[in-house]
Amino acid sequence: MPFASKLAVLPDNPLVPTLSRPAPSGGNCRLCGARLHEDLIDLGCLPLAGHSVPADATLVEPARHLRIRVCGACTLVQTHDPMPSMPLPRSDLQRSAPRREHARRLAAALIQKWRLGPDSRVVQVGSGDGMLLRHFRTAGIAAVGIDARGVDAREIDAYPDATPDIPTETTVLTTETAMDIAVKLGRADVVIVDGVLPKVLDMFDFAAGLASIVRPNGIVSITVPYVLPILQQLQFDALRHDVHAYLSLRVLERLLCSVGLRVFDAERLPENGGLLWLHACVANARFPARHGLKAIRTAETLAETDPPGLYDGFSARVGAARDHIREFVTLRQAAGRYVAAYGATARSSMLLNVCGLTSRDVACVADIDPAPFGRRLPGSRVPIVPLQMLKGDPPDDLLILPWPDAHEIAGTLQAPRHRGMQLWTLLPRIARV
Repeated sequence: MPFASKLAVLPDNPLVPTLSRPAPSGGNCRLCGARLHEDLIDLGCLPLAGHSVPADATLVEPARHLRIRVCGACTLVQTHDPMPSMPLPRSDLQRSAPRREHARRLAAALIQKWRLGPDSRVVQVGSGDGMLLRHFRTAGIAAVGIDARGVDAREIDAYPDATPDIPTETTVLTTETAMDIAVKLGRADVVIVDGVLPKVLDMFDFAAGLASIVRPNGIVSITVPYVLPILQQLQFDALRHDVHAYLSLRVLERLLCSVGLRVFDAERLPENGGLLWLHACVANARFPARHGLKAIRTAETLAETDPPGLYDGFSARVGAARDHIREFVTLRQAAGRYVAAYGATARSSMLLNVCGLTSRDVACVADIDPAPFGRRLPGSRVPIVPLQMLKGDPPDDLLILPWPDAHEIAGTLQAPRHRGMQLWTLLPRIARV
């Protein structure tokens, strides 16, 4: 009998959100100040997705209402009643291998694109454990991090990729702190903001801080999860309590323009379901607008008008996808097949919880990162096990929850596939890998 029988199953923790659209209450847009009237989707009360829970946990997990709204005036997609912006422990539900590869690629691209060398200075806002900046240091480029949490000895022990020798200013970036850093350390040729901006409550103060620490002829490089593929591909697993805004090029241009910065280049990256990577400069700097900027502007306009309903129909489409996923897993179990999953990430946790799948539906989730082994995903309480356990005793069906990396992951699972294990992705649609 496969390993499913070897794992204790906790009592059901049903998490099937009702994707209804209650009458929207008040509130104003965080970008333009217009009155908010429309919900994009209301996922109800869900556990916080970023951290695993002990295997024997009996206490009620922290949970919070997750309701996403859209501004009819400027189209900013934003969280209603966002969590307070405060330094939180780094998530233990993250796949370090993709993070390492993303950091390597981003650093190499920036060094080549802007011809950075020993005379250059790079600053990363939200530098975390220093994984990205160490590539610049290795290339002989001065690199400084800004992070509200810094990097302490406990995180270095917990995260082998942490880099303690990166100079890090432990502070929240605001206009005031940015000016202090600029006086203390000098301004930067390249300011990097990688995935941080959507989690910032005061986007204007943050953006003004960026304008304060970049040199007059310098570059601000921003990467964010792109809202367009989230909407088009029903990436409801990308919705999070700790993300306050889901950003488009149009929104980012408006935000940066308000603090004297001008976007002159943009492109889409396929990583993690779709990223938007843009470059901005001081408004009067001599950087001509590049072709990618116009292409993405056009794509956003077309996406909203052809076909219509990009925002209005999102909740109903997610509801249908959720029901389809639940039915698929139920039918596999009814056929006597054992179902497991791969990928213990925050997005995996959101996918399972929104679909109401628990440890009774999915026997375990395997991963290569050891930090959460022996623990469980929040809400669903699916046990997290080493990948080797899955390879030694493969299930009948394996759900690859980090679906953007499905083909790469499948390539590492040839042996259990030869023994009859079938691989599946659930988003953006159920598909055999």
